[in-house]
Amino acid sequence: MAVKITTSENELIELLPEGSGNFYADGAYDSKKVLNTVVERGYRPIVKKTKNPPDGFGSRRRDEVFSEKEYKHRNPHEGFWGAFTTWFGGRVSCFLRETTVARILLEVMCYALKILLRVKYCLSNGR
Repeated sequence: MAVKITTSENELIELLPEGSGNFYADGAYDSKKVLNTVVERGYRPIVKKTKNPPDGFGSRRRDEVFSEKEYKHRNPHEGFWGAFTTWFGGRVSCFLRETTVARILLEVMCYALKILLRVKYCLSNGR
């Protein structure tokens, strides 16, 4: 597993490897560059359309494959990050990038441990 902290959707999309399958994202990723890159790398863009959608082949592909039923598959991921944000707060108050990365990784590890302990407790008590 590799982790890289990015500051924008455009920076993140450059890290997307070649592949296949669905690419789930909200309206923040509804830009010409992002959609075109997603399609070029072999993914189906299941991206929420914004009020002023971009043009381009990525947008046309998004319009062909998007469905609300399919879009709902991103809810479990949003639930995880929503709970994570609730537990730790929405902002990371660090100035150095290295400190920010270290803090986020530690928070993810703590949250994963919390889930693991909850599952183990429930399984051992027959719940």
